Amino acid sequence: MGDISDAKGIVMALVNEIGFDSVDGGPLEESWRQQRSTPAYCCDYDAEVTRKALAAAVKGDASRKRDQVPTFFARLGSHPSHDDVVNAISAQYNRVFVDRRWP
Repeated sequence: MGDISDAKGIVMALVNEIGFDSVDGGPLEESWRQQRSTPAYCCDYDAEVTRKALAAAVKGDASRKRDQVPTFFARLGSHPSHDDVVNAISAQYNRVFVDRRWP
């Protein structure tokens, strides 16, 4: 994410070097695609699915979803594990993109 392609290239190379797959999230004007309550936010996806999640974000949709997050997480109980949270968010991803509904 950013507007300086040389800088993005350096950072992406470093990310790849330490063993992760980097994903270019686009220019800063597209940063809303990975804000809270968008498909790519806070998910443990591989690079291919992350690209799809970024592309599937709908501008202005995050605020509506954000207001539903407390109810969504309350279903996980008082002390969900990291895996529980990631799995629940991933399940939401499938509902949002396969069934086209939230939550």
